[in-house]
Amino acid sequence: MYPKQSKPAKPTPVKPKQLTVTVLGRHMKISCPAGQEDKLQAAMLELEQRVSKTKYQPGVHGAEDVLLMIALNLCNELLETKKNEQ
Repeated sequence: MYPKQSKPAKPTPVKPKQLTVTVLGRHMKISCPAGQEDKLQAAMLELEQRVSKTKYQPGVHGAEDVLLMIALNLCNELLETKKNEQ
């Protein structure tokens, strides 16, 4: 008889890592794909820098206002980038 062919081994799925981040005094656990930790850390550093710039602007009060202003600025930057690529 012919040798029985074995089934190829299934790749072991890589589990996402849980990282704890702190934004405006709130601690959150975020799921991060394995190997992407450095990107998440860079994104957190960028967010922290934007928070410190935005926190001290006139008319910006409270965590929600700070994050809303950052989100609006990021959306504006994204739209400008898309416009410049066309």
